[in-house]
Amino acid sequence: MSSKVKCEYCGQQIDASAEVCPYCGAPNEHMARGGSGIPQTIEELKAFAAAHNLPLQKMRFFIGEDYKGAKAFGIYKDEDGRFVVYKNKADGTRAVRYRGGDEAYAVNEIYQKLRSEVNVRAHRSGSKKSVQASQEWRRRRRINTIKQIVIPLVLCFILVCITLALQGPSDGYYDYDDVLYYNQGSSWYMYDNDDWIYTDDVPSALTDDPDSYYDGYSYESDYGDSYGASDFSDTDYYDSYESDSSSSSWDSDDWDDDDWDYDYGSWDSGGTDWDSDW
Repeated sequence: MSSKVKCEYCGQQIDASAEVCPYCGAPNEHMARGGSGIPQTIEELKAFAAAHNLPLQKMRFFIGEDYKGAKAFGIYKDEDGRFVVYKNKADGTRAVRYRGGDEAYAVNEIYQKLRSEVNVRAHRSGSKKSVQASQEWRRRRRINTIKQIVIPLVLCFILVCITLALQGPSDGYYDYDDVLYYNQGSSWYMYDNDDWIYTDDVPSALTDDPDSYYDGYSYESDYGDSYGASDFSDTDYYDSYESDSSSSSWDSDDWDDDDWDYDYGSWDSGGTDWDSDW
């Protein structure tokens, strides 16, 4: 039987394993992450997959493994202690989605792809609730949360975010030490090995004085001539940011345990676009 804890926001007794309070929608501050929570480490992601009976190898996901074969998604920690998120295409070539020291970010990248693959098949088979019903449910849940959480705290948080955004670098292209960078929100990307990749290893000179290296928001043709760089707005990074720039990908309202209830016996990885970078 599940143990109970007190919701810090409304005072109701709720299951210790619940991610959010069923009464007010506030996050459960006492929840211990594990196999049933949103994973932030490779080990937690393995536990999550086991708890939901996900046949990772059949789904072509290799967690904690530098898999060399074609048609695969994966994440592992390299010899330098960096976390690498990758996709091996149909022809065996590798596209690196992320390489860096932020394990939570890396795990979230592969987690989001995992749930995306499940979501596409679930909706295609008609075994899940409609997109419209899901959107309406999320809308009502968010409204309920806003009503219950103290409005002044929310406004204070928004004000802090706006202040930080105004102080930070502008979105757009940056040229530093013959390397082309792109800033989007609070994230930095660099053009490397014929692809745009996320990076948390940004030169201090660039972060301390970004205006000195700012090229502009729009893609210029000479980026292709000088760096061989493609337009950043054509990447999945840009698309996902534009479509969900106001919410966090860790928002538990976006996905429930029930959404993982899928007939994996009929899984067909042939439905994946194995020729794209991600």
